[in-house]
Amino acid sequence: MAATAFDTLDAARRLKAAGIEVEHAEAIVEIMGQSVNQLVTREHFSKELGLTREHFDSKLQRTREHLDSKLQRTREHLDAVQVELNARIDTSFAKLGGRIDALEANMSRMLLVSLGVMIAAIALATTILGMVLNRGGGA
Repeated sequence: MAATAFDTLDAARRLKAAGIEVEHAEAIVEIMGQSVNQLVTREHFSKELGLTREHFDSKLQRTREHLDSKLQRTREHLDAVQVELNARIDTSFAKLGGRIDALEANMSRMLLVSLGVMIAAIALATTILGMVLNRGGGA
């Protein structure tokens, strides 16, 4: 749709014919002409709306790309943190396993020593009992 043309000459003639003084008619026509020139046509509005939509679509796309990039960096960071934590956990379990092994070995040694002491105590008690019984039987 083309811009609506405002015929200033025709408007001035009609105002004069209606009895309006020439100076007033010319002023009215000039103001109306300026107003008509400032009206937005459908084509102009559609074009501006299209440009605005393109601008926002472009901005939205850049924002999406920026957020996708940040999300990817965050995922990569979390993956790196997970790898580091898994390594720390593995190291801690290995150290703990070594300590448990050392504790088991120490407990085994203590058990053997305790068993040896018990055997020695039984042997001593048997010897003493044998001596007591031999003295008592011979007297």
